[in-house]
Amino acid sequence: MLRIALDRDARVPLYRQIIDQVAAQVRAGQLSAGFRLPPVRQLAMQYGLTRLTVHSAYAELAARGLVDAHVGRGTFVSASALDQPDGRIAGEAPGIGPGVLAELLRMRERPGLLSFAQAAPPPASFPREELGAALQAAIADAEALSYGPIQGDAGLRSELVSVLAERGVRRPPEEILVTGGAQQGIDLAVRALVPPGGTILVEEPTYSGVLELAAQSGRRLAGVAGDAAGIRPDLLEAACRATEPRLLYLVPTFGNPTGMSLAPDRRRAILRLARTHRFYILEDDVYGRLAYDGVSPALAAEDSAGRVIYLTSFSKMLAPALRLGAIAASPGVLAMLAGAKQSSDLVSSSLLQRALALYLRAGHLQGHLERVCTLYRERRDAMLAALARELPECSVARPAGGLNLWLRLPPGVSERSVAADAIDAGVGVAQGRYFFPQPQPSGFLRLSYSLHEPEQIDAGIDLLAGVIRRHEGTLARARQVAAPLV
Repeated sequence: MLRIALDRDARVPLYRQIIDQVAAQVRAGQLSAGFRLPPVRQLAMQYGLTRLTVHSAYAELAARGLVDAHVGRGTFVSASALDQPDGRIAGEAPGIGPGVLAELLRMRERPGLLSFAQAAPPPASFPREELGAALQAAIADAEALSYGPIQGDAGLRSELVSVLAERGVRRPPEEILVTGGAQQGIDLAVRALVPPGGTILVEEPTYSGVLELAAQSGRRLAGVAGDAAGIRPDLLEAACRATEPRLLYLVPTFGNPTGMSLAPDRRRAILRLARTHRFYILEDDVYGRLAYDGVSPALAAEDSAGRVIYLTSFSKMLAPALRLGAIAASPGVLAMLAGAKQSSDLVSSSLLQRALALYLRAGHLQGHLERVCTLYRERRDAMLAALARELPECSVARPAGGLNLWLRLPPGVSERSVAADAIDAGVGVAQGRYFFPQPQPSGFLRLSYSLHEPEQIDAGIDLLAGVIRRHEGTLARARQVAAPLV
């Protein structure tokens, strides 16, 4: 008999808890080959889950070879589930598995679901014609299909000098490292600069990918609270005294998930603290060029002591499938990052690097950014207007750029319950708890507006508002019942 015990306060997603517990019960012999798992609808109702959560768990179990799914018959424990000598499930890496990022990606794949959960450019915005021409030109050179330098294609790094200069970051090609997107850049910085057991400081809330990476790599996380002006320097200094950090991860411009930017006076204060306490700042600037209401320079532009490691990516600016980003750092730090890159994937695709270099050399980037920023500004404004109209009781800040809004739910309304019911209603959202290293009492949702037309945004916010209002009504009735008689 299958037994599941779910911890809804854990950072491990619920679908992942199902996967781990099914795998453990198979290894222990509690579920034998041919055992039929409960139908998706039954398991969802039994444990108060959404069908998407159970579907995701079953799909991952099937991908690992642990179960076989038969349309019309059900899902059964596979006869080959324990075919490895050590009893592990085929394809399973202990302690490592898909988490929040995978869950958000899966929402977009669900048919009929209007998802505000993923911060990504819409496919219609991809510069396919220009990138296609650049790829054709790049592949004409056989060297583009060979290995290239670990640090990255020399021609691309030369073009990146100008790209970084647009954000006020002045670095020569020798101080730039090409990465497999921003996520790899974060991984390289963590592995190169923070020993296992060492401490990484992050702003609360912050990008969920860095939280997962730290947890999986054995580094400690310490959250530092922020407000509308960004991370608080006084709390950051206290955290430095308490933890002796090696690295501060920060998204100072159009932060993820809040969309807000670090105030100028706080930028100067944080740079002073980095010098005093001798920690590095990993500046994640993937949204810096997506500015709609004014531009602020990168934090690295103000760094004169070499404490800021600047990171950017073309996934948000152009197209995620490029999987190309760049790190700029002082020569000593860059050498350590390049060493970590070599042991990670050796080199990024020479073909894609050559193509991107040609695209940049042709001067296409600026015009593309102007077009998508016009598009995103319209969609941001549409979502803000819809929220003001449908959910005036929910507070939300107006970001000057980026792809995200940060919505605070009314007091007492559970973000977990809202997110689950919203999926059943046809709209996907990212729960606020995904972006905190520790559980938080307040309910938040991150809403990403980039993927949808204004009409779709209106429809999605209308669905979400209906869910939230139902939860508010339930709370109001519960309070009336609990009110004492006098």
